[in-house]
Amino acid sequence: MPEPENKTKIVTFRFKPSQLEELDAQAKAVNLTRSAYMTRKLTGQSVLPARVPAVNWQLYGELADIASSLPAIGNNINQIALTLNTAQKKGEAIPQSLPKPESLEDALELIEITREKLRDVRLALSGVKQGDAREP
Repeated sequence: MPEPENKTKIVTFRFKPSQLEELDAQAKAVNLTRSAYMTRKLTGQSVLPARVPAVNWQLYGELADIASSLPAIGNNINQIALTLNTAQKKGEAIPQSLPKPESLEDALELIEITREKLRDVRLALSGVKQGDAREP
């Protein structure tokens, strides 16, 4: 099997700024560097759209923060349900130690934030810009 050749030769091109912007946009659209994109185009190799869309890392971080809060909220809700079910089976009154409904507002707010972030992710993955989106 022949040894692969290293890229040692440099070729210089001159572009108008607008042409270079367009070239960079085309390379970015298929998740390639400028050099890789130009090499593929010039050698007749296929240039396919990126299989995985670019990720909005800020949104990814925000969703990670939300995801880390959800297990604790879910655990609290399960404990409340268990306490209520146990009291009902024993014919006892609802324990006063249960959180008041107002304390569930945090959970509802987090659910709403999660819905909004997931909507943002859906739109970003579909290529729709935020201003172009219409509420369903």
